[in-house]
Amino acid sequence: MASLKLLLGMIPSTSKIEQAEKALVAEFEKLNTFSGSDQLAKYNELDKLVNSSDFVQKRKEIESLSYKSSSEYSKEKEFLSLQKAKDIVLYFKTIAGNDLKKFQEMDGSKKIKELEELEKLVQSSGFIEKSKAKGFKETDDFKMFEDYKNLKNSSEIKDYYKFKSSKELANYKTIDGSKRLAGYNDLKDYVASEEFKKQKEYLLDKKRFEKSEMFKEVLEYTSLKKSEDIIWYLKVKDSNKFDILKHRELTFSDEFDKEKLDTKKWLTNYYWGEKLLKDRYSIESDLQAYTEKENFEIQNSILKINTKPQKVNGKIWSAAHGFAPKEFSYSSGLINSGTSFRQKYGIFTAKIKLGDPNAKNAFWLLADKITPHIDICRTGKGKVWSDYFSAKGNSAKTSIGSRYANDFYIFTLEWTSDKLVWKINDTEVFVQTSDIPQEPMYVLFAGGLDKPINGPTSMEIDWVRVYQSLK
Repeated sequence: MASLKLLLGMIPSTSKIEQAEKALVAEFEKLNTFSGSDQLAKYNELDKLVNSSDFVQKRKEIESLSYKSSSEYSKEKEFLSLQKAKDIVLYFKTIAGNDLKKFQEMDGSKKIKELEELEKLVQSSGFIEKSKAKGFKETDDFKMFEDYKNLKNSSEIKDYYKFKSSKELANYKTIDGSKRLAGYNDLKDYVASEEFKKQKEYLLDKKRFEKSEMFKEVLEYTSLKKSEDIIWYLKVKDSNKFDILKHRELTFSDEFDKEKLDTKKWLTNYYWGEKLLKDRYSIESDLQAYTEKENFEIQNSILKINTKPQKVNGKIWSAAHGFAPKEFSYSSGLINSGTSFRQKYGIFTAKIKLGDPNAKNAFWLLADKITPHIDICRTGKGKVWSDYFSAKGNSAKTSIGSRYANDFYIFTLEWTSDKLVWKINDTEVFVQTSDIPQEPMYVLFAGGLDKPINGPTSMEIDWVRVYQSLK
């Protein structure tokens, strides 16, 4: 028994279901396309890079750099300290002044040698004895002694010996050529170098990371992460939104978008009529004969199977008497996929306007024998029905009234190894859990009558689709 909700028509509208399906398929296609896009590839590349431990650590190192904790700062500090050191200051004062130059000019000169020779002579014991004798002042030795005193007391000689004994010269000799002076000069050259200046400027720059290539990568990553496409992709890629699409594969379909019926897909006859009888036939209770093409019409991507009053000669089949000729008062059409497509299990669905509920229009499945037989939907006795006739002779059926005959609805059968579920517009009609078919079945659509009606009637099919479930 169908639910009260179903009987009252409180189900989703066909247009909303189709719009939702269309939107879902379009979004899924967008997802698959975007999955291979350059934009996503770049985002994934940058996401991996920017969030890697190496990148994060390197960024921390750059942002935490401080000039005061750098070797450059230590070297500059050492240089400035040496630059102010008394011995270094005095050393450079000495080499810049004239005293050292005069001293160096005098040191080892003829005058100094002459003075030192005279000094050695006048300080000798022999000369001292001579200087004590009478008449010394009249001697050449006295004259030599006077020359010695005059030379020694000259300002030039005094300055020479004064500088020679000075702390300044001692400091010069200590510093000149020393490791200390070499270190000072190396530091002086280093802090004056472009390398040092650039590194110091870099370390003092609070925006050093913002000027790096790494920051450009962060900016590009951040921009991509905020883009609508990436936000959407990350939101839906691992969701269950597309599970229904991911877990099914379209194995058969017809959108009826050609001018004529696709005879590569469809027989316009019963399968065994085509294979064995090589002719069309109807069953004993039918009032209509099935034509080859006269009762089919495709307009605006909709297949119409027309049932109309018409005198037609044909054949009828009954279990008791087999095939026999008959003149029919009505004609109609039947199509099936018996030679082109069969499938065991899956989702069999079609958008159909069944038409007059007193006619016998149907969407059903068959295998090689009369049963199993599954009516996904059919009309009859003023109602819409769903039926199941198992191979074991069991049957089940339900009616959902007449309201679902006169407009387009999506009729679906979900078939698994242990269950048959009938649906209309995604709303469950009824379920069968016993005697489930275990053999491939093919799709049929047919119009017809088992009781006379006034005038023609049509069954309209917008599309049919069959899916196989994917594990």
